[in-house]
Amino acid sequence: MSNLKLSFVSMFLSFLISCGGGGGGDSSALLMLLGAAGIAAGSADSASGPCMLTTQKTIAANNGPVADYYGAGKSLYYSSPQSFSAGPSNPSAIFYIEQSHSFTGADFRPVHYYFYNFSGTNFSNREGILAGQHATSMIGYGSNSFHYLAGGAPYVSIATASNWFLDLNGPVGTSFQFKQTIGCKPATDDERFFSTENLSSSTNGLSKTWSTTKKINVNVIFLNNSYQTKTLEAIKPALDRFKMLYAQNTVNVTLVFSLKTSSDPEFNEISDVSSEDTSLTGGLLRLYTTTASLQDPKALNIYIASEATGQGGLLGIAGGIPGLPGFTGTKASAMTVFIEPHRTSGSAGSSLSNSDLTFVGNTMAHEAGHFLGLFHTSESAGSTSTSGLNYTRDPLIETPYCGTARASFLVNDGIIAPQECLGTGIIDASGYNMMFWASDGVTNQNQLTGEQGWIIRRNPLAY
Repeated sequence: MSNLKLSFVSMFLSFLISCGGGGGGDSSALLMLLGAAGIAAGSADSASGPCMLTTQKTIAANNGPVADYYGAGKSLYYSSPQSFSAGPSNPSAIFYIEQSHSFTGADFRPVHYYFYNFSGTNFSNREGILAGQHATSMIGYGSNSFHYLAGGAPYVSIATASNWFLDLNGPVGTSFQFKQTIGCKPATDDERFFSTENLSSSTNGLSKTWSTTKKINVNVIFLNNSYQTKTLEAIKPALDRFKMLYAQNTVNVTLVFSLKTSSDPEFNEISDVSSEDTSLTGGLLRLYTTTASLQDPKALNIYIASEATGQGGLLGIAGGIPGLPGFTGTKASAMTVFIEPHRTSGSAGSSLSNSDLTFVGNTMAHEAGHFLGLFHTSESAGSTSTSGLNYTRDPLIETPYCGTARASFLVNDGIIAPQECLGTGIIDASGYNMMFWASDGVTNQNQLTGEQGWIIRRNPLAY
């Protein structure tokens, strides 16, 4: 799951994903996916809002097996290929796969997937490292294949329509639940022919101005014990900050807010944010999968919660990189923002100050960025390369990153803080970026590059 934590010493979160025998550090990766109750297979919805082509089906995993894939005596099975098309008329395709099984803990066997085209070249997007019993992925992602693909795959262009295939892979010969949402709002001319700035300084990519304004709907869902007054007006400074970050020239997206409330006491405090067991009382994935009626398939669904048990400074957590639009009730259908860790004054349960609510707005924008497909600019220990293939940084070209040496720049703790990453070069910056891995409530993390905006604008939710 992707999450945002308070920075500074003990408030940092070191995130480790164990994927079979390997691992990848990515705090943004702590995102939990929420599930989709379902829209009819192959249905399209355009009108004046988001346009989405949605498909859901059950797919057998009865090909193979590939012996010893997860270790001695641990086989992998795979499905028949699923075909789809992406291009100027369908600028983003998002996929959700789920296969429930008992192989967890020390015998962890995540589901996998890979893409391939007619030439037979197969590859995986870097989201694949986040897989557990479910996974999400997206085509296309960044503007350069070297920064977001693994396996030497060809560049995935949206300038021309292309046909692709997706294979699903898992540890047992049982069925996958497969959901697919493809955007059907054609790319604008400036999106179609977008080109990045060369990575040269901390201001790289910040001069982009998108010529057309897009919209994204945001469904704010107050849980029972989340906030004293459960209205949009009560959190206006947060929403204003969220709107401002997405309205800037490098994104140029207007947010349209709606409101839902819940009186269910089960989620007065979120009891678990990491388990994929949807039966855990008060668990995050139980919240996402049992409250579909509160969700809007054509909006960013943001739950407002009090706090998460035992998670200290956890500010927010998103349902996936990317999350799954077009459906409700899945493990990847929403994101959650926690009120109490943003508090700097007042007693628990009381209203937040305007400055604390602005801090909440930063977290909303950050977690929404994950849901729409953005990774952290750098992970907690810093980055070692300009290449996104090492999974320690944003796999986009334009965003500066923060090197490992900066982890001892102010405090020698092996962890990069926002104020350690405010340099002017390409390897000492990104602390001002909205997608930096942590927030301190002080640093003005308002920067988004044109390429980050490109990802947001091409999501099926944007219209």
